[in-house]
Amino acid sequence: MLLIGRKIKIRNFEKADLKPFLELVKDKNNHDSSGLEYTTDEKFGADIFDLYLRREDVYAIALKDNDLMIGLIELNKRGVTQTLLATREIGFVIDKKFRHKGYAKEAVQLLIDYGFNELKLTEIWAGSREDNPISQKLLEKLKFEYIYKVNQAVPYVSQVNIVKYYLLKK
Repeated sequence: MLLIGRKIKIRNFEKADLKPFLELVKDKNNHDSSGLEYTTDEKFGADIFDLYLRREDVYAIALKDNDLMIGLIELNKRGVTQTLLATREIGFVIDKKFRHKGYAKEAVQLLIDYGFNELKLTEIWAGSREDNPISQKLLEKLKFEYIYKVNQAVPYVSQVNIVKYYLLKK
C-alpha cells in the first residue's frame, strides 16, 4: 500500500521502521490513549514489530519528504459476517514529537478515502478512550458521528476503560 498526501504518506512497514516503532511502544501514553502495545523490553518490542510487518491491515505513517515513520494507522476488519464485510475500524497513533502538526488528520483522511473509494466500504468505525478528547475532536472534524460508549475493562477487576465509538458512513 502506498497513499501519498501533502505532508505524509501511508505505506507498508519496512525493517528500517524498527527504531521509531520501538519509540511508540515504549511510550505508555500511547498504550493508554490508543491501545497500542506497551513494552520497555526491546526484544519483545522487536517481536511485536515482526508481527506488524506481517499484518495486512496496519501501515506506517511516514513523513513524505524523508520517509521517517512517525506513527501507525490501521483499518481492521470488524468481522466476517455478510453485514460486516463492508465495514472497518480505523485506529491510529502518532509519536508525541510529531503531534499537533496535522499529520494524524491527513493520515486518517487518506485512509478514509482509500476505504470508501478503493475498498468500497460503507462504514468506518473508530473507538476513542473517553479520556482522549483530542482524538474525539479529530474524529468529529472528519465528520465521524458519536454513536455509543462501552466499558472495555477486563471483567472482575476494579478497572474502568470507557471507549466512545464513532461512525462515518459513505
